[in-house]
Amino acid sequence: MRLTFKYWAREAGIGLLFTAVIALLGHFNYTQLRLMPGMTGADWYFVASWLCFPFAKWAILEDHRQVDAPTIHRRRKHRAADDTASVYEKAHQRSTKLQAAPKTALAWYWRLAVDLLLAFIAPVVLGGFLTYLLRHN
Repeated sequence: MRLTFKYWAREAGIGLLFTAVIALLGHFNYTQLRLMPGMTGADWYFVASWLCFPFAKWAILEDHRQVDAPTIHRRRKHRAADDTASVYEKAHQRSTKLQAAPKTALAWYWRLAVDLLLAFIAPVVLGGFLTYLLRHN
């Protein structure tokens, strides 16, 4: 799926909701029951997290490109039975190449959990995605 402006705007709204609630809880003085003024380092992190939220969510849930993870190739011991195996026996040998399952739509509670988690770690996810793109293109 391509990253469109409509998708980005909708996800930015969802990200703003989550990050604003978390930031307001951080500024709430529970003894006086009022909000405390001022911007802290955590607030700037949540602003960056809000900006990265739509891109990180797209990279996790909507990007359907084939991702080739590094694999460990082990040499298989040569067996004498392989030399004498018939064509039919060789055809029925299992393939050792593994494939990832296709991405499917998540239930609402899993999307809620992903949104909450991304409110905290969206810059990290986006940084890892960009690093992967730079190394593998």
